[in-house]
Amino acid sequence: MNKKQLRINIDYFLEHYFQSRIIERGLHYFYNDNVTKLELANDKISAIVTGTTSYEVEVNLENLTLSHCNCPYESKCKHLVAVLLEFKKLLDDSPALSLVGTSEYPFNKPEYVMERLASDLEAYVNEVYHLLSKSGHFSNDQSSLVIKQFFDELQQKEVVEVNQLQILAMTVMMDELYKKANEYETYSFRQNRFLAFFNELFHYGYPTMKNEVINDTFFSKWYTEFLFKQLNQKDAGSPYEKLIATWLLCEEREALLLNHANKLLKEYKDKNLFLTKLTSLLFLQANDGARSIALLKDLKAKLHHSDLIDHFLLMEQKNDFVMMKHWFELFFPAEKPKQGSVLGKLYEDMLVETGTNEEKLTIVWKNWLNQPSFLTYKNRITKCDEKEKEQILEYIIPKLQADLYRPQTEAIFYQIAREESLFELAFTSLLTNKKEANIITPEIQKLFKTVMSKKPELLLPFYHQLVERLVQKKSRVHYEEAAQYIRQLKTIYVKLNKEQTFNTYVLGLKQRFKTYRAFIQELKRIDK
Repeated sequence: MNKKQLRINIDYFLEHYFQSRIIERGLHYFYNDNVTKLELANDKISAIVTGTTSYEVEVNLENLTLSHCNCPYESKCKHLVAVLLEFKKLLDDSPALSLVGTSEYPFNKPEYVMERLASDLEAYVNEVYHLLSKSGHFSNDQSSLVIKQFFDELQQKEVVEVNQLQILAMTVMMDELYKKANEYETYSFRQNRFLAFFNELFHYGYPTMKNEVINDTFFSKWYTEFLFKQLNQKDAGSPYEKLIATWLLCEEREALLLNHANKLLKEYKDKNLFLTKLTSLLFLQANDGARSIALLKDLKAKLHHSDLIDHFLLMEQKNDFVMMKHWFELFFPAEKPKQGSVLGKLYEDMLVETGTNEEKLTIVWKNWLNQPSFLTYKNRITKCDEKEKEQILEYIIPKLQADLYRPQTEAIFYQIAREESLFELAFTSLLTNKKEANIITPEIQKLFKTVMSKKPELLLPFYHQLVERLVQKKSRVHYEEAAQYIRQLKTIYVKLNKEQTFNTYVLGLKQRFKTYRAFIQELKRIDK
């Protein structure tokens, strides 16, 4: 869907689907920057909206009725409004790509196509440059949206060589932005922003580059030679270094990888540290670990930990944790990588694969408890046998329970309880530790749904507690919420063939709270 249609749909949704009071509340969230992690894919927006708790929102930009939020209202809520407004703002701030006459590009002459693109993209590049160089905040969401729209609009061009068009246009945009930033002397103090944009640009372009390299076309051979020439013409530290690394590492054939590595050794040896690292990476990609490590061994004193990240990521990609262990022993003989860093995570992943049980508990899972993550838990626990899993759960569960006052720890505890079917343990914690029982987080909601299908009787004590606390708040809103949980109690009792017990319970509520007229009205609605 193009930008114009996206704007039309968003305006229509905001005008026709939401009540005015919901729009006002959504505006409040939007103005307070409560929307984060916004992503667009296949005409759907996903985002996180933070309010009293964090909610996951997915907006279908073609049919809003298919949208969803995991707040109690589920759809047509203030969180959806906030996400629509945030996305509309990003659309308004992003430049429009306009290419004319693409069918006339002579792709058998890629140098000429690049010249044409430099002219055709000039206005667009100026707009992107303005966004990147302006003062104030420029978010990763904005960067991702600009780049995604750029590739999407190129994809729609009616040319057979659309992959080549995307690669050349990406290269031209990067080159023109880099030249402009240096010309106006903005690159030095906006370097991190420009580099982040270029990295995201190459990330989006990677599948297209990979496809072109695999097809082994005339264009791929020409583009390889073109990039090698840039190494001689561009300054060290230019974005061309990252681009050529991305392009060459798309290759999977060992013979060609070795050819590239040997060419770098012969023609560019000792030119700069980056090219030495790239040559080492190419050897590693070609499964020649010995030559890869030999190139870097003598440079240990010059290397920063960050210089080795790509090597370790490549070893992870190859699942070669034995080699990774050897590299850690060589480059980190005493001080281990900092916990929480990319290398720190890879070090722990290596221990999960190659370490002893004691190392896993005292290093890996002890570190995990300092920065717990459910995704990391799932990735690591699947590599353990049942006995190891039992030991790990015995180690981490009591420590998580002791820290349930922290929202992040609480969320992870209930996610693990749901994943491992620790339902009794979870509800014991809910009954004893949940002081604000009426605040149900998304993780606890998911736990409830799972328990409802497997052990619904466990929900009874907690729902009873919820009803009591909500009624004691003495407001119409809380009575309505209490009635929702009473309906769920009815569903459970019917499922357990204990409908008479439920009727007795409701009768008791009517007697105890007979002076609460608004609550009695809600109870009567349940009876209908």
